[in-house]
Amino acid sequence: MTSDTPNAPAPPIKRLSLSNDNFIFDDRRRFIFAFVPKVACTNWKAILRHMAGHHDYLNNRLAHDRKSSGLHYLDLTGPESALLDDPKVPRYSFVRDPYARALSAYLNKIESRIPRLGSSDTSDHFLKVTREIDAFRRDRLGQDSYPAIDFEVFLLFLTFSGSPFRRNEHWQSQTSLLAWPHVRFDFIGRFENLVADSSEILRRMGCDVPFPTQKQVSFPATGAIDRLTSYLTPACAQLIEQLYPADFDNFAYQRRH
Repeated sequence: MTSDTPNAPAPPIKRLSLSNDNFIFDDRRRFIFAFVPKVACTNWKAILRHMAGHHDYLNNRLAHDRKSSGLHYLDLTGPESALLDDPKVPRYSFVRDPYARALSAYLNKIESRIPRLGSSDTSDHFLKVTREIDAFRRDRLGQDSYPAIDFEVFLLFLTFSGSPFRRNEHWQSQTSLLAWPHVRFDFIGRFENLVADSSEILRRMGCDVPFPTQKQVSFPATGAIDRLTSYLTPACAQLIEQLYPADFDNFAYQRRH
């Protein structure tokens, strides 16, 4: 959202037992940033590492290494959850159009691995996911109707497979990742308004470096927004709307149907 969220009272967080593990706390400046995968989260983790005093903050491997990143991930199953109910601790996040976010997840985590389906590699988590999607396609959907793991097959897998992989954070709903409405945010930016909204959050954080580019964090963009036209069929759009109704409603994104 490009403006402050309403100041309506939120349910007391300390009474909840949230399992979310995407809330990062800056101990010195005392603010919280809740990252959402596929919404420039590598860039935001780089910023948070810079603010935590790490000179190698543009290292994208360290950005995602919870043990070595130097970032303080809140444990919301214990006393730290009270920080989410503290009016003196600002809370920020970023969200994205559900259509583009779903496509970005597919392009980055699934489509890029399809050529490696026959590989003997068992260490790549998302290759395992891709293989399970392929099995779902063959066994549940039928190869005649769905000859390849296209975007629609991916969305059908998320909707109907029952697999635990459906809950992966890269395509989990933004509403659940942000524990909305139990957590209220001081500012939620939009990926579609990246320049202005990231600048506003950086100002509020007291950050002294600009928002890093994809080149700086060595994480090429998927180009999901530009590729939506060729991937987002009416069937895919309806599946995304079925998967993420709360994201459309809570973050004021327009449905296409």
